[in-house]
Amino acid sequence: MFNIIPYPKEVKADNSRTCSAPYIVNKVISPRYENEAYSIRVTPDEIVLKAGTEKGLFYAEKTFLQMKKQYPDNMPCVHIKDAPDYPYRGYMLDCARHFFTPAEIKKQIDIMALLKLNYFHWHLTEDQGWRIESDIYPNLTVKGSKRKQTAGDGKPVEGYYTKADIKDIVAYCAERHIEVIPEIDLPGHSGAAMAAYPFLSCTGKEMEVEEYYGVSPHVVCAGKETTYEFYFRLLTEVMELFPCKYFHLGGDEAMKANWLDCPDCQNAIKENNLKDEEELQAHFMTRIIRFINENGKTAILWNDALAGGNFEGDFVVQYWQQNRKNSEYAIREAQKGRKIIWSPFFDLYLDYPYGMTPLKKTYKSTPLPEFRDGLLGMEAPLWTEHVETIEKAEYQTYPRLIACAEKTWNERDIRSFTFRLNQFERILDTYAVHYAKDYNPSFVKGKINVVKFFRTAFGRASKEYMKLAGKTRKRIKEKYKL
Repeated sequence: MFNIIPYPKEVKADNSRTCSAPYIVNKVISPRYENEAYSIRVTPDEIVLKAGTEKGLFYAEKTFLQMKKQYPDNMPCVHIKDAPDYPYRGYMLDCARHFFTPAEIKKQIDIMALLKLNYFHWHLTEDQGWRIESDIYPNLTVKGSKRKQTAGDGKPVEGYYTKADIKDIVAYCAERHIEVIPEIDLPGHSGAAMAAYPFLSCTGKEMEVEEYYGVSPHVVCAGKETTYEFYFRLLTEVMELFPCKYFHLGGDEAMKANWLDCPDCQNAIKENNLKDEEELQAHFMTRIIRFINENGKTAILWNDALAGGNFEGDFVVQYWQQNRKNSEYAIREAQKGRKIIWSPFFDLYLDYPYGMTPLKKTYKSTPLPEFRDGLLGMEAPLWTEHVETIEKAEYQTYPRLIACAEKTWNERDIRSFTFRLNQFERILDTYAVHYAKDYNPSFVKGKINVVKFFRTAFGRASKEYMKLAGKTRKRIKEKYKL
């Protein structure tokens, strides 16, 4: 058996005949193959890689690389036919909570390419840090890229990517047939932007870059035209750096406490005949979505952003929140024909301990049946509130990202995958990847790790914001008599 990850669609081997090294490899472009499909034929005399595009040939080479690792001298004759199940196969890295260098990012890109993943979702802005250079709004990095500490630990965190850095990483990804999706999160998770430019908030008061985690009450003002003008100019600048057709606008966890007391936001609700603050968010996001649509981009939104039903424009839904209401929002949009990216919190989020999300759980993740017809693909996100080093990031990511990659390409069974993973670890070793080995911990060990994780997480969370969230929900219920 060839120990290949992701495993090809069709493998017909003849172990009675072999091809000996040094292998003679021919590459052929054939119009008979679709965009990402390829084939590999090994005979005693030669090896032929065929595909319809350079991208397909690239994937054939990645498969052949694994074959050579397994059979460096004598390779069994085989005919492989392969193509992915889904066109979207993604990995998200949060570089806003903690900053990772371009070299550290490129290393992950190399592993993505080996796994035939094709979208790198780059989370660049947060309450706790702004990581992308802007010539128009320089204070975003002068102030927004720095926080004094994290939850009182006394350790400053800073760093951002220059335009030259971004162009270099985008080009590096392009060489590996990976597209880069930037995320500029709004209206929530925008504390660093408001610290840099206070006029973006409802109050206009000076504030600092957030030092604690949790859902911040500081969302940008949806009632002032100056907010739209700011983002239209900023997004125009950012879009020039990223040729990918997708652009992530976030939209998640937008606590609307300030909107309840903001005369500009309340006036916007009245002037636009909106029912409530949820519809105000939809109105706000729709204007941004339409703007990037006019610039040739398709937006991506997290599914909990969709509470207001008055969304318009061209966008994709990224499903992460699995509770009943947020699932219903995503199903509603899927029924309208919108595409879905499957990223469920309990299965594919990489930042949680293996005791909560073991490898076998990730591998068995199954999209809702309502998404079947419109499922664009899957993505495994790594949020870095509690991930301070690249070694920790890799431990959290691998091998769960490998499982996600196989599910998007050609899902098989967990036993087959685990067997092949043991061989694949040798390849990870050549890249010096700090992968986890205790990825299916025992019940007791797993629970201990989960308790430790949430103790740390609770210690870094803002108690003030947690209390305010409860008060905000109560006020909204009272205002609309829910």
